[in-house]
Amino acid sequence: METKGELAMKPGYEYFYDESNADDDDDVNSFEETEESIYTTVLTKTNERKKIPFMYSLGRRYHPVHEYDERKKYEGSLFWWTYRYDFPAINCITTDAGWGCMLRSAQMMLSHALRIHFKSRHWRPDPSTTKAREDDFVAGLMTWFADFPSKMESIYSLHNMCAAGMAKYEVLPGDWYGPGTACYVIRDLVALHQQRQSNLFRVHVSSEGTVYNDLVFELMTRDSSKKKRRSQQDGKEQRKVVEEPLHPLDPAYNPEKTELDLKEIEWDTGLLLLIPHRLGRDSLNEIYVKSVAQSFSLPQSVGILGGRPRGARWFYGAYADGSKVLGLDPHTVQLAPSRKKNIGTTTTTEGRAPSSIDLTDEYLASVHTPYPDVLDLNRMDPSIALGFYCRDRKDFLNLQEALTNPNHRKRKHQPTSSTATGAGSQLLVSFVDKVPNYMSSALVNDMMQNDDDLYCCFDGEFDDPGENELSDEDDYVLL
Repeated sequence: METKGELAMKPGYEYFYDESNADDDDDVNSFEETEESIYTTVLTKTNERKKIPFMYSLGRRYHPVHEYDERKKYEGSLFWWTYRYDFPAINCITTDAGWGCMLRSAQMMLSHALRIHFKSRHWRPDPSTTKAREDDFVAGLMTWFADFPSKMESIYSLHNMCAAGMAKYEVLPGDWYGPGTACYVIRDLVALHQQRQSNLFRVHVSSEGTVYNDLVFELMTRDSSKKKRRSQQDGKEQRKVVEEPLHPLDPAYNPEKTELDLKEIEWDTGLLLLIPHRLGRDSLNEIYVKSVAQSFSLPQSVGILGGRPRGARWFYGAYADGSKVLGLDPHTVQLAPSRKKNIGTTTTTEGRAPSSIDLTDEYLASVHTPYPDVLDLNRMDPSIALGFYCRDRKDFLNLQEALTNPNHRKRKHQPTSSTATGAGSQLLVSFVDKVPNYMSSALVNDMMQNDDDLYCCFDGEFDDPGENELSDEDDYVLL
């Protein structure tokens, strides 16, 4: 890992940290989007002062020199899913090179959300492949994303993504996916995975940059509201008190109190909010540039799906001034993982079925890279998908406030929401209390019936846990 001294000697990076411009941690609530909050002053080798931007990455602001090493370590710990070759055939296709980049980028975003959900935002996998193999979460994640047509283990494999894409969205293996379709595939597979892994988060997709709060709260309180209604009903039966309903003309009558307020019910799990959006016609509209860059500063951010036409990436950070965006590029072809020859040697990870995936050193090392991709932000394709992970109801409300209220204050090292939208720039996301009547039925039905509809691409149900997973390679056929 390069130190600050080594970095300063590189021809392409001729800046030194200026201690006189260090962050002031004492007055965190007064952090406004000013020139000083976007840029820091450094000294060049010629002893001249020059301003360079801070960097935002997955909910944190980094000093470009002082915190360079720390940022690089965290970037190197991100899960990097790439093209693979020599995996079990999908309609005679044994590699996704040239067409699977959006699905791989979606896998990166999803794996980071899983990482936050089951571990924490600050957790890092051990760089030692031996120790990583012994970590239950890492072993489980590597199994979930292994490229096998498994209905039990590798739920987020390329094979299952293609099956979901065909089942509901008529995207054939070998066709290129857009960020919107990739979001719905994530939603569908997570919903199926929840049938076996009850402590998963839920996924909601809000298209065209608009989040309807009633749909979110309905999804996130579905089980809790049922329990509360059941509890209230049980209490009424125990008291055996029959109360006459108030007449609508009674001054005490309030129809809103007859229904549970879903906004007040606590969530029992987290939410992955995916927001496909188009920020321009043929190119990214410049009014969104600063908003996109500074969305990475929000603590709920799990990045952005996007890239260039036919060249998707998972973006996880940006320069604070909106000049550059940082991402992981899936356009590297690597050998697909294999299964253990002796299924009896599988190891059981806590809370999961035995894994048949061979977690070799090569496979474990292949999912990390120290080389991020850096692009001019204004050259991004305008079709993107924003991702946010909210651990609970309060976290969702904080996200809503940060994205819509310019006067909202953030925590330490977090700008006001004007940095999430950009001073003088366009809001990325709008929040609406209720779905309009003319479109409510379609949206609610799609959300509520999604779980049942997807079973068609998995023969109606998951495999029995005792079934030999090796048989999937032979009988998995996309129809």
